[in-house]
Amino acid sequence: MTAFFTWYIILTLLGWITFPLTYSLFPALRDRGYTLARAAGLLIWGYAFWLLASLGAAQNDTGGILFALALLIGLSVFSVVRSPLAIVEFIKSNKPLILTTEILFFVAFAFLAFVRSANPDLTGTERPMELAFINGILRSPTFPPQDPWLSGYAISYYYFGYVMTAMLARISGINGSTAHNLMTSLVFALGAIGSYGILFNLLS
Repeated sequence: MTAFFTWYIILTLLGWITFPLTYSLFPALRDRGYTLARAAGLLIWGYAFWLLASLGAAQNDTGGILFALALLIGLSVFSVVRSPLAIVEFIKSNKPLILTTEILFFVAFAFLAFVRSANPDLTGTERPMELAFINGILRSPTFPPQDPWLSGYAISYYYFGYVMTAMLARISGINGSTAHNLMTSLVFALGAIGSYGILFNLLS
């Protein structure tokens, strides 16, 4: 339960941190990217962290994660400075959109987290491999992370999704298996509000 609320708070704060940036990037959208802010923030944060760690400019640790987050915050601050009053006015005039998005995200995230809690074991299909990759990334000091299946070699796979999972696991202080189940729930919740955002923008 604590891990669920920790991730919920982190992602909610991340969405608000990123919204000024999406507001500037999506001027043609009716919601100005509000429904996409969490997903955009996670992608930008994760990509910046992966790139810095891969280039050797940051370590695969909490400091590197926070440094990448600081870059995202810098971009958003720059966006706020450009149009602070417009963003405030948007928030004031779109409270139903914001409230609906927040409720939908929480309900979708909580629903699938509850479903996963009924069967949290990662023993079927590709889940053991995915958990091994997450734990391998958590234990690797730099990128590319070490392959848990082949000692002495880097992961020869598309591992960016696992980097984001491990990044959130490290910053929230939870283990890899719990992070795997929470990331599954998070993807479902981000898909829910993303779908709502698409419909909202098309029908507005």
